[in-house]
Amino acid sequence: MLATMQQNKTNSKYMNNQAITAKIVTKISVPGTLMALQVGETVVIPSSKIKVGSIRAAASRLEKKKKARFFVTEQGLVNETQVTRLR
Repeated sequence: MLATMQQNKTNSKYMNNQAITAKIVTKISVPGTLMALQVGETVVIPSSKIKVGSIRAAASRLEKKKKARFFVTEQGLVNETQVTRLR
């Protein structure tokens, strides 16, 4: 019993008494974002929020499923992507 008490005392000096805060992660649904657009609506999405490749891949998948059609371009934009829902 004495050995157990000493071991607990030893372990407690190495324990951090502060609460560990969790890093909150919010995941952006690219297909959901694209499907939320109205037909004919154009939005500009910053590349820091959603990468261009992810937008193009999601648009392509949605087109293959025949759910919607999009026009995606970066032309004339810096660190942004313009997306227009066509259908």
